Amino acid sequence: MSAKNPAHVTKKQSILDFLAANPKASNSDVVEALRKQNVEVKASDVASIKYHAKKDTKKEKPTRTRTKGQAKARDTREAKAKRKYLQRPYPQKTLEEAIVIAQKIKEKNNGNPWATTDLGDACGYTNLRSLNFLLLTTSARDFGLTAGTNSTETIELAPLGREIAYAESPEQEQKSKIKAFFNIDIFKRVYEYYGGSNLPAEQQYVSNTLQKNFGLDVELHEEFIALFKANCTFLGIESGLDGASIESGKTEQQAGEVRVVGQAAGKFDRTAFVILPFTERNKERSEGFFSELLNKLITPAGNSAGFAVKTAEGQGSDIIQSTIINQLLQAELVIADLTDHNPNVLFELGIRIAKELPVALIRAEGTGRIFDVDNMMRVFPYSPKLWTSTIEKDLPKLTEHIKTAWDNRSTYRTYMQILTGAPVANA
Repeated sequence: MSAKNPAHVTKKQSILDFLAANPKASNSDVVEALRKQNVEVKASDVASIKYHAKKDTKKEKPTRTRTKGQAKARDTREAKAKRKYLQRPYPQKTLEEAIVIAQKIKEKNNGNPWATTDLGDACGYTNLRSLNFLLLTTSARDFGLTAGTNSTETIELAPLGREIAYAESPEQEQKSKIKAFFNIDIFKRVYEYYGGSNLPAEQQYVSNTLQKNFGLDVELHEEFIALFKANCTFLGIESGLDGASIESGKTEQQAGEVRVVGQAAGKFDRTAFVILPFTERNKERSEGFFSELLNKLITPAGNSAGFAVKTAEGQGSDIIQSTIINQLLQAELVIADLTDHNPNVLFELGIRIAKELPVALIRAEGTGRIFDVDNMMRVFPYSPKLWTSTIEKDLPKLTEHIKTAWDNRSTYRTYMQILTGAPVANA
């Protein structure tokens, strides 16, 4: 084998040296510069050396090593990213923690409706979007203590919260607190089932019961048990109610009866009546999906748009009651959720459309289009994940959608006008 041509080695090295000093130089630049140094090279030589140098660099790139701790943290992040979002049919804060919201409103604002920003400051939260403040305000709302959450402009005492904050005796306060606890349906049913919070020692059997009898996702069992026991301990009812009956702070209502959601109706000049499914019949919807949607997204958006928000209490019945029909005819605006094409919602929407009254249509992303509706009316799609991040994005958009539906009620052609070719009344 013959020895390497020294001139060739010199040319290659000359190219490498020049590129090291001038990494962005073009092939022709290298040729010209080396010619001035009496080194004759071709552009193809430069291109070849660049290619091989780049290839060698990739081969020599060290592999990133991770410690066991870093690898575990990475696996945890990936697991969280893949974990499905679980909707909880119970507050994530205890009653004892949630009562603080009611107490602050009493102590710092004389029990009057309070700006959420000021309430947050009083509770030590400058960021109203913080998870802890969100959970506190939604828990206080779910227990029936307050109206409004971290996403509404104000939060105020609900009747039950006022009963607790201004109790006239320890006995009255205790009774009202127990009512608040039993406002949470799954707390009430589990308490009735076990006769207290003395659950079986073997969590396996408790878990089986929670999953089989109450439909609670297995991933929530540990958290639920801890919250359930903590609430019972706070109320001192671990072993029962000493013969007293179980009551909740919710008034008994007939199927189809209308109730106000969110901030008090007296604050608004207009009412938006919400029609949406009472139960989740689509397997993709977890239990309580529509209740969470109503409380976390629709109601805050309606309130922000200037409407008191009302809806009907289903109580497991699909019968269309006269009270619902009256609301469909009397409410200034109807917000209709077309998710899963619920027949009752579509029937109620038909009544509203026939009367040519304003509606704001919404549906969960992924819901199929309804030909006769989507081609003629605007439908706002919201994220069915209902995460804090998705609600933050959808809330202002839904608020604007509701405002637009109301503001343009006299200028947009109604569904019936489109079908019949009739002109806009005020045109």
